Amino acid sequence: MQLFHTLHTEADYLLSRLTGRKARARRAAFEAFETALSRLGPGTLAIDLGANVGVYTERLAETGADVIAFEPDPHAFSLLQARVGTRPNVRLIPAAAGVADGRINLYRRTDFDAAPDRRTSSSSIFSDKHKMDPGRPHEVEMIGFPDFLAGLNREVAVLKIDIEGAEVPLIEALLQCPDFARVDQVFIESHERVVRALAARTRALKARTRNLTRPRVNWDWH
Repeated sequence: MQLFHTLHTEADYLLSRLTGRKARARRAAFEAFETALSRLGPGTLAIDLGANVGVYTERLAETGADVIAFEPDPHAFSLLQARVGTRPNVRLIPAAAGVADGRINLYRRTDFDAAPDRRTSSSSIFSDKHKMDPGRPHEVEMIGFPDFLAGLNREVAVLKIDIEGAEVPLIEALLQCPDFARVDQVFIESHERVVRALAARTRALKARTRNLTRPRVNWDWH
């Protein structure tokens, strides 16, 4: 539990250090997320892509909503299971959320072994992400999320996406998916600063989604 408390404390500290436009946008995103949480309850559905150790999965689950959480890193998934695995309203999926079904390499930080509980949050399918170790890939399952979303045949109140760069191809695919309109709010952590090759595509996606009303897409979360 100390790890989860530390993560919350660090997030609060980093948020307090932000200034200017970025700070205003980030705080507005956090307020929007808290508002979205307040509207969840039994009978609603929230999805957590990139659940990591379950900090936000647990917050979503505490509302009484049904929660589906994806996490591909085996170490993170074991901590996620320990945290929320016994909750009856939570479904955990040990896989990456991607464009299509398949297998994919997952990369970890070069210093992963020094503090695995903390370093899992950086694991990515992009070997060129900052501080990744391209020499030790871990093959994991990937589930095609557009088809998964269509198969749910259900409204999604909140979709949280923190998948270390893979948000770009996924959102590109979801914008072509009619069922994406069944999602009310999307909260994304983007990673163009640490995967520079994604910068132009991320800017384009932000422009395309800026005026959407269904779903409402927030790129300033975290």
